[in-house]
Amino acid sequence: MMAQDNFTRPRWKIVHSRIPASVSEVIDIVLRNRNLDASAFSGDLKDLAEHLSIRGMSEGAELLAKHITLGHKIVIVADYDCDGITSAAQMALFLQDIAYPNFQVLIPSRLEGYGVPERAVTQNPDAKVFVALDCGTLDFEPVISACSMGADFIVIDHHEVPADKGGLNHAPATVLINPKHPDCCSHFKEFCASGLTFLFLAALRQALKRLPASPLLPRLGGKYLALAATGTVSDLVPLVSANRILARTGLRNLNANSFAPLCRLAEGAGLAGKTLTAGHIGFYLGPRINAAGRVSEGQIAYDLLTSREPAELTRLAARLEELNGLRRAQESKIVAEIASRLTHNPPASRTLVLASPEWLPGVVGIAASRVQQDHFYGPVVVLAIDPTDGTARGSARSIPGFDMHHALSLCSDLLVRWGGHKAAAGLTIAANRIEQFTERMEAIASEQPADIFVQRGKVDLELPLTLVGPPLIRTLEQLEPHGIGNPTPVFCLRGAKPTSVKTFGKEQNHLRIEFPNGIEGVWWRGANRFPGRRDIGKTRDIVFRTGWNDFRKKATLEILDLGDLFASRTE
Repeated sequence: MMAQDNFTRPRWKIVHSRIPASVSEVIDIVLRNRNLDASAFSGDLKDLAEHLSIRGMSEGAELLAKHITLGHKIVIVADYDCDGITSAAQMALFLQDIAYPNFQVLIPSRLEGYGVPERAVTQNPDAKVFVALDCGTLDFEPVISACSMGADFIVIDHHEVPADKGGLNHAPATVLINPKHPDCCSHFKEFCASGLTFLFLAALRQALKRLPASPLLPRLGGKYLALAATGTVSDLVPLVSANRILARTGLRNLNANSFAPLCRLAEGAGLAGKTLTAGHIGFYLGPRINAAGRVSEGQIAYDLLTSREPAELTRLAARLEELNGLRRAQESKIVAEIASRLTHNPPASRTLVLASPEWLPGVVGIAASRVQQDHFYGPVVVLAIDPTDGTARGSARSIPGFDMHHALSLCSDLLVRWGGHKAAAGLTIAANRIEQFTERMEAIASEQPADIFVQRGKVDLELPLTLVGPPLIRTLEQLEPHGIGNPTPVFCLRGAKPTSVKTFGKEQNHLRIEFPNGIEGVWWRGANRFPGRRDIGKTRDIVFRTGWNDFRKKATLEILDLGDLFASRTE
């Protein structure tokens, strides 16, 4: 079976076979499917205190507090994605709030590649301490250079730390704060940099408070939590445990209009007046922040998040809106070209590696995600070739069961640089080695169980449409925010009879489907996946999530699949 066939018809499995008779029964089943109970949705900021024991957290806070009391120059370097930029914004706002002027923030360009650029050190010979956010774990050369100049180097990162094979397995920073370090005893390893930065600032606040001449210290609520939540949701870390607390409390502060830059960004995205959810961050705010680093300079997003001037906020939010439009156009171009290639030359491989000099390096990552979501189920690598230096820079996206970080480690002899996680990674490779890399990736995938490469989807339970209404929507909202570890509930209906099916959208690629009881469903990009939409009278199975139409004030269905989907009630 070819990989794109696996995409077009996922194998859905209904986790719980009982059909509920009430809203409370729906919730009980959903929680049971996730091995959760009501206690998983409690917890508040005070419960984050235990995570201040993360390896290096206190040591790093004490070290930075010492440099602050001595008035030393601080250089902050952050990755150019949403996680890095929201981390840098938190750090800068804290220093501004304590009226500390002697610091500089550097957001590298994507062309410089991931990590701490050498210029951060060479251009700041007077700096006494460097702080790397969402990078630095494997940046040996700049860390060694800074330390050789007599400066301290603090790394706050969450990327994988390779297994020690007898040599140094991470850059020799003065302090490395990374819960994935093998010597870190923290039971929770899934923070992103933005969450770690929030915790670090809490530790720094404590360290400064103990000093005889402590500055006036800000409360770590409002803007700090809003930024931590934005980075946490956007970086797709599991929204469980401490991450859930950060996301929930951050959204609460964001909805209280506690941070003007993000509120202005939400207004530009058409979200004014709406109660923001994790989904709004993931699909609207995060992409606009990321757009700066993808198609221009991440500094633009950082400037927005740290600006306090209304006119400047308006200008920068408009600029990010413009960049996001450009990002979407470039993304659509790449995805359309790849879809055309797959149509004319269907792959029989388990992996997909594609490259072109026509593609924008900053957009290939999100394009890889779209290709995997819509056209090819398997590990996907999309590369942008730079003909001026003969290198290709790109992003990799994986599937459950295939460890992309491990796979790239087995290809490290072919790569110029690389790094990331099990699910996603970035890499740079000489263009003349792409073919060899493609063969190596396929060989690695061929050693994995075939079952991994079959797309599967889980349905929580079969839900009668009679239960779809305001009471269910309100109750399901109590399970938010959703994300990895606590996914949005997915339901199905057997034998549904649509009364009408209409296309809509600029490209007429979305479907609006109506059912006899007046409930309406929307299937985004569903037109190409439902060629029999004019056969209205046929009964079909539907897989969907529930939603709410603010304009019509009614419950809706967000359709994920439609057709003859189940051979029995348990698969």
